[in-house]
Amino acid sequence: MSLLARSSFGLFHHHVGRGLVSIVLLSLASAASYGMAAVLQHQAAIREPPELSLRAGLLVSLAHRPRWLVGNALDGAGYLFQFLALRRGSLSLVEPLLVLSLVFALPMGAWLEHRRASAADVGSTIVIAAGLALFLGVARPGIGFPHASNVAWAVLSAAIAASCGAMVVGSRGGSRRRAAVLLALASGTTFGYVAAVTERTGHILNAGVVHTLTTWTPYALLVGGIGALLLTQSAFHAGALRLSLPTLTVAQPLVAVAIGLGFFGEHVDSRGLAPIAEFIGLALVTVGVFVLARSPLIGAREP
Repeated sequence: MSLLARSSFGLFHHHVGRGLVSIVLLSLASAASYGMAAVLQHQAAIREPPELSLRAGLLVSLAHRPRWLVGNALDGAGYLFQFLALRRGSLSLVEPLLVLSLVFALPMGAWLEHRRASAADVGSTIVIAAGLALFLGVARPGIGFPHASNVAWAVLSAAIAASCGAMVVGSRGGSRRRAAVLLALASGTTFGYVAAVTERTGHILNAGVVHTLTTWTPYALLVGGIGALLLTQSAFHAGALRLSLPTLTVAQPLVAVAIGLGFFGEHVDSRGLAPIAEFIGLALVTVGVFVLARSPLIGAREP
């Protein structure tokens, strides 16, 4: 039996009694919603004037575009599915599966462009799926229960804000390609943080809505979500989707998994050759995402 097959079987066996199927299905539904939303939002944002980048006026102007509104509805559905998945699973399990949003963006792009996916597109999809199966099968992430001190959350929040601020500053005054990549990186970083707060909020809700509203988490979620939305639309607005979407797609799970491992005490298998296999899996996913993003079906229109 191959390493990939053994790891996939091990993942199933490890979680079969812990709701793995529901977590995976919710994560896939979230990825599908996010992927279709990204294509629709990009097609709307790319038509806006350059001077609206990183301004609230960009969102106001986009609100008049039907495709952008449909994309936002899909984003809302995607977040609901992600929220439900994170109430059951860990960041290390749920967030890597959201990389498949780019795979789901492909048929949406094909439908809008009236074209078929190429053999290279299908090959990239297979590479992404194989990389995910290898990483998750070997890592075998457990069910999440996010506990971190308020000091740790403050340090994490400050680090995220500072890093995203530096990326936004770096996006100014350069080329549109550079702006698209840096803003997408900032967006992915913010979404990784939002995912962590989402997981925390989901668990706090077990004590009731009233109790949850007395904590800081829902308000951090609101601020982070608005910031991520503005960064995402600005990244889509800055350049072709093949620059922004893969950067955002890869950055979000990497940041979320790092938070899960570093702040929440989540774990992945680190015995023997497991770290090497996990690295190879992530490398396959990253390569597949960036190759697939070059498909003419995804963000074919330049600004």
